Amino acid sequence: MVEQGLEFHNVDHLEQVPGMNGLLLERFPAHLRENLGIPENKNGRFQVRRSHGCEIRFVTNAPYFDFCVTAVETNVTAMVYYGDMAYSQYTLEAGVCTRIHVTYPEMYRQVDTELISRGRFAPYIWRIQFGLGGSIYFHYLDTFGHDRRPPTAEEKPAILWAAYGSSITCGSVAALYSNSYIEQAALHLGYDVMNKGLSGSCLCEEKVADYLASLQVDVLSVELGVNMLLFFEEDEFRRRVQYLLRKVKESSVAKNIYVMDIFYNRAPVLLDHENIQYRHYEPFRKIVKNLVQETADHRIISVDANAIAADATYLSVDLLHPSDQGHIRMGWNLAEWIRKHG
Repeated sequence: MVEQGLEFHNVDHLEQVPGMNGLLLERFPAHLRENLGIPENKNGRFQVRRSHGCEIRFVTNAPYFDFCVTAVETNVTAMVYYGDMAYSQYTLEAGVCTRIHVTYPEMYRQVDTELISRGRFAPYIWRIQFGLGGSIYFHYLDTFGHDRRPPTAEEKPAILWAAYGSSITCGSVAALYSNSYIEQAALHLGYDVMNKGLSGSCLCEEKVADYLASLQVDVLSVELGVNMLLFFEEDEFRRRVQYLLRKVKESSVAKNIYVMDIFYNRAPVLLDHENIQYRHYEPFRKIVKNLVQETADHRIISVDANAIAADATYLSVDLLHPSDQGHIRMGWNLAEWIRKHG
């Protein structure tokens, strides 16, 4: 979305919250928030307000600018890029209104900027990317009298990808959000990616499926199952996945829809074979694969999660979330899989 001469990437809308200064970067529509969840897990109601993967993008000839934001709930990392180049990293302290001063890179005055390689983005686009954890309130961006504008379509990647999934898709527990597997895959593929993950609350809810089916994107990926292992039996899991696949099939969303089952985790190596995670792990994976086959749409493509994250070496010691190295390897594997199959 575009507001105030800026592009707010991965942002559905900017919301004024009573009692708070600034505008909350919201990744999902407001009508979803109060209706998400099941009695055992309503975490989606606050997860939709977390701003990971949101970016503020603009072009300006200003020699310097200030931006002011506030992180809420927990500290959030902000990474500033100039095109694809890393400029600097900041930690936004929770509850503190933070003003950051950015100057034009001095080295760029000493080189022929026309010869700087373009990656996914034109090399003169400023991008402020927010990481995992809390919510971000935007206060202002000041270019001190210089013009600013949002980037044009030609200055950004041609392919727009939306990714739905669990905390793994959100990027947990990577130290730097840009190491998350979807960001890494997007980098290798030359795509632009929007993070629509819901940590701990990826429950294939009908309202979320309806929203995903409405997105105007070129590629959609859905990572399904791990958050549903604890809460649903096979019939209910099948019903929820079936609804999502039917909705995206009926819509004009995306030229390619990649459906990933559960990434390798602790479930199949648990000592307690009566544990619900152990019992559901393989059946849920099979349900996802079978439903993709039954849907019979050439756009909807099954991705074997074990081809993306093959074993425990991808994981952190919780044996669930990938490490930074795991995310990076997964991103490379997914990009290679898409090149080969999709």
